[in-house]
Formats: sequence, C-alpha cells, structure tokens
Amino acid sequence: MRKEDNVKSEKALFFRNFIKNPTRNASVIPSSKAATKAILKGIDFDQVDVIVELGPGSGVFTKEIIAQAKSGTKIVVIELEASYLDILERKFGDRIILENTSAHLLQDVLQKHGLEKVDLIVSGLPFLKGEIKEKVDQTIMNFTEKGTIYRFFTYMPPIMKKVYKEMPIEKKNMEPWNMPPFWVYGIN
Repeated sequence: MRKEDNVKSEKALFFRNFIKNPTRNASVIPSSKAATKAILKGIDFDQVDVIVELGPGSGVFTKEIIAQAKSGTKIVVIELEASYLDILERKFGDRIILENTSAHLLQDVLQKHGLEKVDLIVSGLPFLKGEIKEKVDQTIMNFTEKGTIYRFFTYMPPIMKKVYKEMPIEKKNMEPWNMPPFWVYGIN
C-alpha cells in the first residue's frame, strides 16, 4: 500500500471512530503537523527519559515524540480503541511500548514494565466524565506533583477550564492552523 493510501485509510478510520463513539475519539480527523509541534513546544527532550502518551489514535503525536526523543527514551503508548493498534504497531514497532487499555490504568501499565518515574505525559484523550475522569485526573496529579510535565489540548477552552478547574493547568500554546484550531494546556 502506498503512503498516500495509508494516510487516507487512517483518516477514514479516525472519522469512522469519531462517528461511532465521539466521546472516545477526540476529533473527526488526526491533528496537523503544526499541532504536534505546538503540543511539544518548550519541552527539553534531553531531560526526558520516560514518556507516556494517552490516546494516541493513529499516532500523529507519537511520530513527533519519537522524532524529538533522545535515543533510549522509553515511550509508553496507551490506546483503548483496538482499531488503532495495528496502525501504531506498523508505524512504530519496537520503538514504543504499546498497551491496549484505559488511561486510568496508567500506574498498572508502568508497574508491568518496571517504570516508576515519568518525565512527560502527552494526552490526546477526549473530555472524560465521571469516575474514569476522576481516576485519570488523580493519576496525572500524582505524577505532576513529582515533577512530571503534562500536556493536553482542547478545542473548547471555556469548557475545558470548567472541567479541569481543580487542576493547576496553564495555557502553553495555541494552534490556529489545526482543523479545528486547538489550545495546548499543561502542568510543569
């Protein structure tokens, strides 16, 4: 299959997954290259040994994370939607540790792989609700209190600010050329 065909089929899969379950797929199409740069801007990858990506979808952020990470960096990728697993495996192979599970089980995944410290968490997760949101937020807070950098994006800052009012997040960036435009928030 040609690269162009792969890209088209990934976009089609992304769209189908959004239509099938919009609360589980954060967007209608994968993020742009400009957006991937925006979410990682300002991170000193020379100081990063363990990275966790939550909800990578088809791996747009993953590709840029791998490009910027130094050799030997452990990259743990947690994706709940099984239809993305083959794409992630095909694209990144043994460069990532791929787990098909929920983000709220992050601590279990890290223990499974003997990882205690996380330097960077990048989230492509949609807005979560209820008990799962509380568990994911608490897990992220536990890590950020120990110095982990956290980055995530939103298409709707006013809603996000209300949803995450308990977390000490701050605006890091804005990417107007992504479709739709998005804002990057995080905790350092």
